[in-house]
Amino acid sequence: MFSQYIKLTGRGERGRRALTKTEAYDALSSYLRGDAELLQLAVLLMLQRVRGETPEEVAGYVDALREKIDIHWKQLNVDLDWPCYAGKKNQPPWLLLAAKVLAQQGIRILLHGFNGINSLKFQIEDACPLLNIPIVQTVKQAEKALQDHAICYVPLSAYCAELIPLLALRKKVGLRTPLNTVARALNPANASFSIRGVFHKGYDKLHASAGLLTGELNIFSFKGEGGESEVNPRVSFRVCGVQNKHYIEHEWPTYLPQVRGTDVAQISACSLQNVWFGDVIDQYANSAIICTIALILQQRSPNNTQEESLIFAKKMWQNRDRI
Repeated sequence: MFSQYIKLTGRGERGRRALTKTEAYDALSSYLRGDAELLQLAVLLMLQRVRGETPEEVAGYVDALREKIDIHWKQLNVDLDWPCYAGKKNQPPWLLLAAKVLAQQGIRILLHGFNGINSLKFQIEDACPLLNIPIVQTVKQAEKALQDHAICYVPLSAYCAELIPLLALRKKVGLRTPLNTVARALNPANASFSIRGVFHKGYDKLHASAGLLTGELNIFSFKGEGGESEVNPRVSFRVCGVQNKHYIEHEWPTYLPQVRGTDVAQISACSLQNVWFGDVIDQYANSAIICTIALILQQRSPNNTQEESLIFAKKMWQNRDRI
């Protein structure tokens, strides 16, 4: 009975406890099978939200939702999983230009996200067409896009539509749920590397700890600009992750000390396009792009120093093919 999980989570202070990974998996699986109501799941998620979800609970939910993803998505040849679920408010999504540079180097990238999470922010998906990043709906389309461009964006509806009404709970109850964390962690193509930006303190460590439980090989999780998977060069930050199935942490220093972010009159794909072609020189944008590239290079080549990764990233950005 689903109610047992609500009782375990919502009892008095002495009686309540977090769910185990197996219990969390069973709870969400029972809902996905139709054996529990949305109201019951919402109550459970809100209780966990107030207390704070645990790595075991996140891992259990991830395993349950991954079973809903068609196996053909998991067989795609993808190097880097890049979830984009926050949207941008103060800056355009410079992460897309970093991704384009890396794709030009032959790194096969799967961007994915959901436009409906926060309608007040500029969504990454909206910028893809003008930047020639294919938006795909099927595995075959993804295969072709990765073959032709080494990059594509896939909306959540294409690979795990079951999660969409659950993410919509945020609008109904006014709070994020543990499933907002889970959405970033699905890694639909089972890529060897994953980069995950978070907004709330402590969620970087939560992603890494849950990744250990779900068998991830290499994750970098960090507090990104606006909660996206993009480095804010104005601040130092901590990376929590999994490297070759071991938990790691390291610090990155401020790249632009005492420099504030550039005021962008319009957060749009045109702003990204202008920087990509070099029509606009933006110190903040260049720095955000270089730092984001460097972080991923560091993830792929951990024996290199951060300084070396930054030097390589700067050269990649400067020498990009601007077509």
